[in-house]
Amino acid sequence: MNRLSCLIWSTISIALTVGTVATARPMVTLDDHIEKQVIAELERVAAEEDQVRYRGQFEALIPLGTPAAQLLLKMLRDEDRPLSERRRAANALQDVATAELVVPLQQVMGDLLLEPWVETEVGLLLARLGHRQFLDRWLQQVRRISDQTPTTASLAQILKALSQLGDLQFRSDDLAAASATHRRRIALTEDLIARVHANWKQPLSDELWAIHYNLACCLARSNNINGAFQALEKSLRAPTIQLSMVLVDGDLKSLRQDPIWPTWLAQQQKKTELPAPVKEQQEKR
Repeated sequence: MNRLSCLIWSTISIALTVGTVATARPMVTLDDHIEKQVIAELERVAAEEDQVRYRGQFEALIPLGTPAAQLLLKMLRDEDRPLSERRRAANALQDVATAELVVPLQQVMGDLLLEPWVETEVGLLLARLGHRQFLDRWLQQVRRISDQTPTTASLAQILKALSQLGDLQFRSDDLAAASATHRRRIALTEDLIARVHANWKQPLSDELWAIHYNLACCLARSNNINGAFQALEKSLRAPTIQLSMVLVDGDLKSLRQDPIWPTWLAQQQKKTELPAPVKEQQEKR
């Protein structure tokens, strides 16, 4: 190669190198920027709304599109991350994932070592994106148990299946079916409380009132405002349900927008301020 050719190729090489660096650097910056935004939003929810999970909780990430969804999927599958962070990533995916994520999600479902809870999250995501084969199979399997006639031997198994069924129905937006499932679970739990030893009555009662919170969310999203308020008030008797949850839960947004909300909230706040014996007497009345 003569001297002129060497000079030309040297110039072209430098130009290509500079062009590559100039093109690559903004991509790295963009990816870093998206990751920072995603992590910041996950941390915000952890600090402000970690008590609840609802559709639209991570809508601030939607404008970030597919890159954010891909990052969240990676975070969900990363077993070295804290479980709480992975679960928030799964919740965020429910808001952010689009059809572009269907193939990667299907590939994840092919992993024979996939954790059961991750499989559920991914299956629900695919159902939301129009691919219901996994969800429909799970619903069929759970119904085989939940539809049994209750007996002393089968009741505990049926109640567990109803809990799983109600969650799958609610999270796949079958609100009417989820409401019916929660009501059946409530009825069976009430019957069980009447039959068990006194030592078991309080734990079962706590569980009974907590189920009413799930029912309230279903009714609120179905625009059954009165029914939702009634169920929600009962749910506050459960030690695991706090009024602070009601103030931020997106599934209960329609209640907070209703004209009776200020009066209802004031009544509940007053109840929480009462001494325990007085509160118990009021609840009995």
